[in-house]
Amino acid sequence: MGKRRKPKAKTYELEIESLSNEGRGIAHFEEKVIFVSGALPGEKVIANRVFSRAKFEEADVVEILLSASNRISPKCAVFGVCGGCSLQYLSSEEQIKIKQKWLKDAFLQQAKIEPKNWLKPLQIQSWGYRRKARLGVRFVAKKDKVLVGFRERKSGWIADMKKCEILHPSLGENLETLGNYIEKLSIKSQIPQLEVAVAEDNSVLILRHLQPLSAKDEQILSDCEQELGVIFYTQSGGQETVKPLNQAVSLSYSHPKHNIKMEFLPTDFTQVNFKLNQKMVNLALELLEINDQDEVLDLFCGLGNFTLPIAKYAKCVVGVEGDSGLIERAKANAIKNNIKNVDFYKADLFNEIEGFEWFRGKNYNKALIDPARNGAAEVVEKLPKLGVKRLVYVSCNPATLARDSAKLFELGYSLETAGVMDMFPQTAHVESIALFVKL
Repeated sequence: MGKRRKPKAKTYELEIESLSNEGRGIAHFEEKVIFVSGALPGEKVIANRVFSRAKFEEADVVEILLSASNRISPKCAVFGVCGGCSLQYLSSEEQIKIKQKWLKDAFLQQAKIEPKNWLKPLQIQSWGYRRKARLGVRFVAKKDKVLVGFRERKSGWIADMKKCEILHPSLGENLETLGNYIEKLSIKSQIPQLEVAVAEDNSVLILRHLQPLSAKDEQILSDCEQELGVIFYTQSGGQETVKPLNQAVSLSYSHPKHNIKMEFLPTDFTQVNFKLNQKMVNLALELLEINDQDEVLDLFCGLGNFTLPIAKYAKCVVGVEGDSGLIERAKANAIKNNIKNVDFYKADLFNEIEGFEWFRGKNYNKALIDPARNGAAEVVEKLPKLGVKRLVYVSCNPATLARDSAKLFELGYSLETAGVMDMFPQTAHVESIALFVKL
């Protein structure tokens, strides 16, 4: 795929009509749709064109002639340059209203349905919430410094940022210090990225390096560990090469209401926002109305984030996941939490699943699914065969949730309740939850 060609210079005055689901203002000019970064509905702006196609163009705000009444000043010094956030010029209350509207529009436009009841949005922490991230690292010769941070919007360059307001403070407050230490390494130009995993008790940084670290390099990283209170792991190749610089540490998060502690590896998938995750799991259990007679199926179960709390109250639970490593950790977490009424299975849920032991001849009256962004179209078609009467669907993509909702409606399920959860404040990412009941 070729690089984007820079279009001819063009400046226009636009009136912003609405907000796209990427957080860009939408306007019209000469029968074209214009997506305007940095603009809000109700604003009049001057913008420069940055991309052009036959039916639409993209532009960046140059000047705001008339400001929206709900616009606020962004907290971050590099907002608009950094690609990590897109909604900082709106308050958290306004952001969640927009996300609820995006979800509602997706249901109406793609599925032609709407929930009977809307949930109150789940919100808890707008800043310093992000515990998992992949940061770029780059030695910039012209600046004679190492940059650590998110990439610039529409660019492969690393944003020059001293701190990050959405990262957990153990790292977000220390990006410049971290860059200073990496700058001392003999292979500073051979460090492309850092993977971040901040648990409740430890913060791990996985340092990707393209050349071997010297003994002196390792000492520099050890000194950084001492100053910042972090733990370095190193990665010289694929994921199998990840190893602790000095010694391994245990990473975990908890579900206090259910007396559960979840252990994970630095490379494992976990939700980025631990406090919101606790609220999300509690809400899912509420919607499922779990009792000691329920036989529950949890698909795309990962580490057992929902599975183990459900098992505390159900007769039995089966968790299914495609990643064998996550299944191993899920089983270990069940043992460590003394939960015995749960079984975990590895299966590719996007291919034929009816021959598997956990499917064949089984019946589950309730289910939870939490798929990736591409949704669970292949899975939802199988739910009636399993006897599922009550389903909670957790989604990170309103479009695929709406698509799968249409299929569930065809299969005889009603959309009872839905709502959004602010898992990713300051960004355009939408996490949502929906309850379906078999008629």
